[in-house]
Amino acid sequence: MTTTSSATTLPPAQPSYIFRGHAAAIHSVQLVRQNRRLLTGDADGWVVLWSLESKRPVAVWQAHDSAILGTDEWPSDKIITHGRDFTLRIWQLRVADEDSLSHVLPADGVGTHTPKPWLLHTLPVNTLNFCAFSMCPAIPASTSTSNGRKPSTGLHDSILVAVPSRDDKKIDVYRFPEERLEYVVPQIPQTDTGMAMALKLMHHRPLNKTILIAGYEGGFTAVHLLPHGNPHEGQATSRQVPGLAQIIYFGQPHTQPILSLDALPDADRYFTSSADALIAAHRIPELPLNIDVVRTEHPSAKRSTSGLHVSAEVPTRDDPEHISTGVSQSQAPVPETLPSAVPADGSKTDRSSTERAVGALDEGEAPATADSSGPSESSTLEFSKRTVTPFPQPTVNQNKPVSGLPQATSTKASGIASLLADSPSQPTANPPQPSISAVTKQAPHKTNDTKHAGQQSLRVRSDGRLLVTGGWDSRIRIYSTKTLKEVAVLKWHKEGVYATAFGEILDTTESSQEVGSARGEVISSEKTVVSKAPGSMTGLSRLQRQRETRMQTKHWVVAGAKDGKVSLWEVF
Repeated sequence: MTTTSSATTLPPAQPSYIFRGHAAAIHSVQLVRQNRRLLTGDADGWVVLWSLESKRPVAVWQAHDSAILGTDEWPSDKIITHGRDFTLRIWQLRVADEDSLSHVLPADGVGTHTPKPWLLHTLPVNTLNFCAFSMCPAIPASTSTSNGRKPSTGLHDSILVAVPSRDDKKIDVYRFPEERLEYVVPQIPQTDTGMAMALKLMHHRPLNKTILIAGYEGGFTAVHLLPHGNPHEGQATSRQVPGLAQIIYFGQPHTQPILSLDALPDADRYFTSSADALIAAHRIPELPLNIDVVRTEHPSAKRSTSGLHVSAEVPTRDDPEHISTGVSQSQAPVPETLPSAVPADGSKTDRSSTERAVGALDEGEAPATADSSGPSESSTLEFSKRTVTPFPQPTVNQNKPVSGLPQATSTKASGIASLLADSPSQPTANPPQPSISAVTKQAPHKTNDTKHAGQQSLRVRSDGRLLVTGGWDSRIRIYSTKTLKEVAVLKWHKEGVYATAFGEILDTTESSQEVGSARGEVISSEKTVVSKAPGSMTGLSRLQRQRETRMQTKHWVVAGAKDGKVSLWEVF
């Protein structure tokens, strides 16, 4: 009883520090550069980069003319900001540039001239639905983990950025620095999901693929698989068509709009919070090894190189919203060897004779078989199941539609279509992918009715053990990702908490030894600020370095609220 009584009399947790300087509500907080810097954005479009060691601003500028929706770091010297002024901007902000930027906080008054970091990219985006962007490094096309090797170290050379499309039920994924529309996530058919409210773009590490997790206004959530590699590889530079994503999970865990979501680092599970009181955990389905999404062909290609059906109206980059979400190329049955027909007696024709037969068919002549007897219209062709290298496709009349699908028509088809018109469905090397509409609604893996409505800005810690939310009731709540049970409640703000974030969990030895080679670029640039070389450190520099190391290795939680203040907490 004594222990219980003393535990109940413990004072409530208090923040380690309060950052004051914003004159408007805080909409975005994030610890960047290995917990050395704190990045905050407010409702007036101002962005402040703080030093976590000195608690002072090192860069202040107005990134947008309207409210900040989200911020992120493109390692190691770029900052991405997303504003409600219909723009997404990428800034170059190196450590050496901090001295040349303004240090005057927005609450202290705006000067006549506030220098800004170097602007690298500007992308017009739709921001009518308050949905912030999501970013992850792009996977190189040559990268593969099937042989057990780690991906190449050039992941940060190119990034993917997901934003809501002009049709707010669709999502566009761009590649930077090319500023190119890479993928389109189509609208989920036969379901009124409402507009996209939250996005999470990340790697599915076991198979080295990229997935996009989306939350919608109607309480729906979906996981989309992006095509692997570069869909524009080998295409002309003009009128490129983005690849289409494929849905692999779909559910409706909430009755109110989804406000935020985040996933475990290994992409095993993800979590959603909503305007209702539920927090839901979802299992990301295990992907088969041979799954991939067939990309849309170039508009100039009037025929498919694999013999599949090609739509007469192929969408272009300038009009991605009109991409069809009906029967895709991946759903058509693909014969393993189109040209290799096997007679009924089981004997196989050689490749040269097959090519002559196809050429004769394109000229409208009857194909000659091994016994010089042409097949009747009622005869059934059987196709070999062995894999054969495709041969060059014959010339197809551009005025006639090309189709690899079996279809019953009253007129006799000509060319290679006559071979497939009366034949049954062909065997496929890879099973045809299911239609998007065939995906059924699935129940979440686990839910927790927290009794506290309006929890937003859900974030998962880098070790995957905890998640944090900010509430309309001004509380900061921390939950276990394993059980979804509440493990801590932090109270200091007087108004609603709009943004939360965890600090990165760093190893003590890793931080003290200036971190490994994977993060050497960031650390080396920071070392120029602290000292020129470890051996030339003065006593003051050494103390400052030790203090900075202690700040890096603490388990931080940061939260920003409507009152314009940012609280910094140390948790377990």
